[in-house]
Amino acid sequence: MEKFQKTNMRFLNPIILILTLTLLKADGFDTLSYYNRFDLAVNNYKEGRFRLAENKFSIILKENRNYRDPAAQLMMGKSQYRQGKWNEAIHTGKSIISNYHLSPYDIHARMLLGDIALTRGKPTQAFEAFLKIRSKIKDPEFQSELDKRLLSCVGIGLKEDRIEGILFRENNDTNRNILNLIRAYFAWQNGDGYDLAMATEVIDSTRLPILFQKPYSSLIKYKNEHILSQNTLAVLLPISGINKEKGQSYLLGLSEYIKKATHNNSIRFLVYDTGGISVNTLNIVKSLISNRSIIGVLGPLLNEEVLAVSGLGGALPILIPKSGSSGLAAMSSNLFFLSPSHKTIAHRMAQLMVNEMGLENIAILSPRDAKSKFMTDQFIDELFQLGVDPVALEWYHQKPENISRQFKSIRKVAWDLLPEKDLNENAMNMVIDSLDALFDVDVSDFFVLPEEDDKMVKRDSVKIILETIQALYIPIRENELTYVGTQLPIYNLNTILFGNENWLNMEELNQDLIGPHVQGMHIVSEVSQPKSRSSEDVFSNYFALAVDHAVFIDSIVGNSVMKRRLFIEKLRKHSRFNGKHTYIQFTGVNKNENGVAQVLEYSGEILKHLGVFDGDSLHLVQ
Repeated sequence: MEKFQKTNMRFLNPIILILTLTLLKADGFDTLSYYNRFDLAVNNYKEGRFRLAENKFSIILKENRNYRDPAAQLMMGKSQYRQGKWNEAIHTGKSIISNYHLSPYDIHARMLLGDIALTRGKPTQAFEAFLKIRSKIKDPEFQSELDKRLLSCVGIGLKEDRIEGILFRENNDTNRNILNLIRAYFAWQNGDGYDLAMATEVIDSTRLPILFQKPYSSLIKYKNEHILSQNTLAVLLPISGINKEKGQSYLLGLSEYIKKATHNNSIRFLVYDTGGISVNTLNIVKSLISNRSIIGVLGPLLNEEVLAVSGLGGALPILIPKSGSSGLAAMSSNLFFLSPSHKTIAHRMAQLMVNEMGLENIAILSPRDAKSKFMTDQFIDELFQLGVDPVALEWYHQKPENISRQFKSIRKVAWDLLPEKDLNENAMNMVIDSLDALFDVDVSDFFVLPEEDDKMVKRDSVKIILETIQALYIPIRENELTYVGTQLPIYNLNTILFGNENWLNMEELNQDLIGPHVQGMHIVSEVSQPKSRSSEDVFSNYFALAVDHAVFIDSIVGNSVMKRRLFIEKLRKHSRFNGKHTYIQFTGVNKNENGVAQVLEYSGEILKHLGVFDGDSLHLVQ
């Protein structure tokens, strides 16, 4: 059974009524002036200029038709609807129904009212409006669009008693088959195998529309199976908009979980498209609060969306797939963060170095944009609490095409950390293969080689390996790996490199100019097997997160029939979850923030998973 329906709260592609010249000529008006104005207004509507379209249709009604034109009225109502002027659009639609009840416009007006009801979170009201006009529609394409809306209503959730009442009054055979299919769907949701069998037996599958055939086939498979009551979670994703790849990748991960789930699975996902817009996200969550059939929300994905819903209290649990702004977990007890926050990852990095590995001489090279600086500041603050001060801290602002000044400064600190002795003693300890390798390519685009005579301290030579800095933390930004990675070997610092996930473009990392010189690099991550950050795989981690998050929810729900309060209680008491890609262990004052991070090591040309780190010790997991 398809366990989720894609529901777009905004209906981005409503049907535009196609008006023929024949219909308009029959009205007997001045067609030239009318056509010019009407075509211009329709073009404005198609371009998304809904306010302009509404004004022009209003003028047409006033100046050309004396308020007696259902076509202009209908398009004005659609323009109002697309602007969110729902009360005005309802008034316009009802006016068309009242004045032109037997005209073709009656169907479109009722469909408009159904769209408004669905957008406002009233699926049962919308379903009734759509079903009433279904038998009157003869155009197959138009009928298919209507069936998509009917399925959306079913996915969001209909009132069971109202459907029984509609079925009692319905005479159309096709509509009755649709209603009986919905009764079977209710039985499946409730885990009632007897009612499921009874409902499916009275369905004539040959009279079901094409779009209802697949749900029917899925329900038939469950007829003789032991089924469980379904627990419904709303999923909020940016399936459209500039971040749609993230949302679509996460949705594919949920789909993958559903395809592999057994018949005894009791989770149903109801997917909403937020468009990546905070206001949309906030409105969707507000509409879900009163829907008690929804036991929780999975999502949203984007930080700005998380901020928008963080102020909503109440008993609706919201599971956040990615980390949110620092401090939200303590402020919003109904938000559960499934991935460690940026602050947690920065703290775990510092704790790994000091508590687990016993390192003290730690240098930092970091970008100074807001996001990177926050992470680095959190890292430094945690070092401070652990009794360690960085021996060097260097920042860069622009693209790091030439960061020789920062590297020379760090190397100078490394010299200063040497014990007092003959500084030429190690002069023969030279490694020049990194320099030789650079001669094979043109590296002038990336950096400028240091000039030893004037700019380097006289006693220094970049050919001498310095080992006094034990750890070098470089949290680069996206697309900076080549610049930083090719400059690092020049300065011959024998240290353990600690990086972030932006080092994980494996194609670039494994190049001879970089890979051999950053062996043993450690990365603290939210997932145990991060994918390459190359363009084709950049959102693969969202897919991996979604699969694990669905399995995690299943481990919480089990075979139980959940209510929100019980779901929250089980989330807080859940000890730990070891997924294929993630590890979830809630910590914090509200037990709602994942406090565990994954530790990876770059070795050879692959990433090794060392285990999970909770701040105290590194745990190996299977």
